[in-house]
Amino acid sequence: MPRKNRENPLEAEALALAQKGIEAGARGRHAEAVEYWAAALDYADAHLPGADIGYWIKSGLGAALHETGDDARSIAVSRMALDWCSARGQPLPALTMAKSFRRLGDAESAQAYLDHARGLVGDSILREWEAG
Repeated sequence: MPRKNRENPLEAEALALAQKGIEAGARGRHAEAVEYWAAALDYADAHLPGADIGYWIKSGLGAALHETGDDARSIAVSRMALDWCSARGQPLPALTMAKSFRRLGDAESAQAYLDHARGLVGDSILREWEAG
């Protein structure tokens, strides 16, 4: 997650919406989580264009979309966050893309993105991969 900046109420609002998405997802309410993540992204795009938080939100939205089974959209959103997150050692977009490609039956792409995630954080990511 990006560093919280208490001086920026616009960023705080985007983070508050994203937090609601995290909480909904943790309770298994994935469609609701997508709504909050999408609202956070819309807010960030409107009020914080080009800010780092937008990439972090995209990674969360991509993961939430995967949880709802919207794998094509999950891949598209996660791809927008991939370079930013990878540069910071954050594997979520790569792992999300790997899982989505696997579910879509594209084993080659799934393996490529799993390898990308492993390159960022090592074999510990395999537990998450095997979990689903």
